[in-house]
Amino acid sequence: MNHLPGDKMKTKPLSRRSIMAATAAGGAALAASPARAATFGNPDLPPEGAVNVTNPNTLTIPGPHDPGLAATMPTFLDPPATDAGSMPAFWASFNLAPRRIQDGGWGRQVTQSDFAISTEIAGVNMRLSAGGIRELHWHQQAEWAIMTYGHCRITVLDAQGRPFAADVKEGDLWYFPAGLPHSLQGLGPDGAEFVLAFDNGASSEFNTLPATDWMAHTPPEVLAKNFGVPAESFKNIPLQNRWIFQGKVPPPLAEVQEAIASKAGKPEYPFVFSLANAPKVSDSRGGSVQIADSSNFHVSTTIAAGLVTITPGAMRTMHWHPNADEWQYYLKGTGRMTVFNAGPSANTANFHPGDIGYVKKGLGHYIENTGTTDLVLIAVFRSARYEEVSFSDWLAHSPPDMVAATFNLDPGVVARFPKNRPDLMPG
Repeated sequence: MNHLPGDKMKTKPLSRRSIMAATAAGGAALAASPARAATFGNPDLPPEGAVNVTNPNTLTIPGPHDPGLAATMPTFLDPPATDAGSMPAFWASFNLAPRRIQDGGWGRQVTQSDFAISTEIAGVNMRLSAGGIRELHWHQQAEWAIMTYGHCRITVLDAQGRPFAADVKEGDLWYFPAGLPHSLQGLGPDGAEFVLAFDNGASSEFNTLPATDWMAHTPPEVLAKNFGVPAESFKNIPLQNRWIFQGKVPPPLAEVQEAIASKAGKPEYPFVFSLANAPKVSDSRGGSVQIADSSNFHVSTTIAAGLVTITPGAMRTMHWHPNADEWQYYLKGTGRMTVFNAGPSANTANFHPGDIGYVKKGLGHYIENTGTTDLVLIAVFRSARYEEVSFSDWLAHSPPDMVAATFNLDPGVVARFPKNRPDLMPG
């Protein structure tokens, strides 16, 4: 029993955290009281969660609200009783981001200015029509991308003057190191859609370095000297950047590769990678995980990624990433993620296609598939390598007696913990 100081002994209610503690002194283990039905799954005082409500009217929202919008985020209205405290919002969505539309395509972005927690990664969703061109440009940050629809042609020149061109399709990645000039063009029959990630949360797709802007802001006589042609040759150059514009569907790839070839040769590593065809590092009834980082996508030195598929009712197990924040893009299905932080704080949010999640480095989290179809998401990290720590694997490889004493568990239960680091568990 806990006592408060003073002339009279007073009792203080016990939280689940205190009653679940177990200690050992002088070799004798002092077992904690087991969790009771009233506290199991609801550890905090004062009690949180709808499970504690005795008057049903407590749960109503009689004031102004939008039921349709609220229905997309049911865990905000009715969080699990184990949720506690608060943390910066880790949910955002391209679905709510304004589109910048031009002839040839559109783009929308979610950067740190829109999503405060997202300090390491900025995201862009872009569409190019067949023949639509994202003009020649470069960035001060590295650009990573995953194709989500259609077909696209990418071109890039590396720092040794070696050109590269490739056609990519759904499930393919590209990566352009910071400062390398590149362009994108939608192919037939219906162009492309993709998601970009920059390795700086403050980066903006609308604040890049376009070739048209530089040329327009360079004196004609300087252009003449630089390119070795008469100044009159540049009389019709655009006076503003083009960003995205409609062009013709380009000729076959082989023809373009021949046209851009250089005596410098080809880059050491390709700038594209088929993540959809990458080996599954984890594959079970609960789903699969495929990894692309500098170990297999060699050019991608500042961004690592994992493609996660979670089957209906299954979960991405409790884990954390020790080396980088995690930026997530939800491709298919519906899910729910809970993030745990010191405090304690534990918050839960729902995710749908087009939504973005973000988990700070080292924070525990898990993801559940709440739908009837596969939940598919891409996890992106500002790191050369993909790293994670599994909660169950840690406990399975800690001294069994210590684990049993810490959590007041039967040693037989601890012995059944999986020892093969399951990334996913079936429902």
